Amino acid sequence: MNVRMFTIALLGALSMTFAHGAPEAAKRVALVFDDGPRPADAEPLLTLLAREKVTVTFSLVGLRVAESPATAKAIFVAGHEIANHSQTHAHPRDLDDQALQSEVANAQQKIAATVGAAPKWYWPPFLEVDARVRSTVARASLKIYEPKLLIVSKDYDLSVNADAIFRNATTGVQDGAVILFHEWSKETLAQLPAILAELRRQNCTFHTFSELDAALHPQTPSLGESRSM
Repeated sequence: MNVRMFTIALLGALSMTFAHGAPEAAKRVALVFDDGPRPADAEPLLTLLAREKVTVTFSLVGLRVAESPATAKAIFVAGHEIANHSQTHAHPRDLDDQALQSEVANAQQKIAATVGAAPKWYWPPFLEVDARVRSTVARASLKIYEPKLLIVSKDYDLSVNADAIFRNATTGVQDGAVILFHEWSKETLAQLPAILAELRRQNCTFHTFSELDAALHPQTPSLGESRSM
């Protein structure tokens, strides 16, 4: 290649770079699936997630773990994170202090005994959080997962069709977002391959609650702690 041809090729490559701009930064997101486990809902979802090589967070209800312990264990063994979603999925605001404590503690005990590991995170039913919920969760040695941004698919609303679920789950996604789904939604299951494809097109990477928290809040070594090389 002579100098003139090389110059033309180089200018062409530079023009393509400027035309397309710099690559979009990765968006780290977490998908959460609420209200399980139920075998008929969780099993096809686990199969799909394994095929897509995506790990997510399942927020499980203690009573349903008691009803379907093998399914809860399968979720854990597949590498997904399990969050405590209360014992009965009652509205926290409707409970007295003792009942609220039981909702948190009983689910924690049941999940830990079933899968062999205690959840790190509490994901409140109906996302109801107040000072009383915070103190109750802290006494159970849990943390409430509080997303940087919550994207709600609205798949819990039976008037929302599959196309709307897709749009809701893939619009306005930013780094650090949590995208909320429900394990029992057949429309979500049907749309999930397309949702994942669109999120990948938007340069999203998929994380559990704990992975996303660690990525967003890296631990800074103390002054006396040596840095690994």
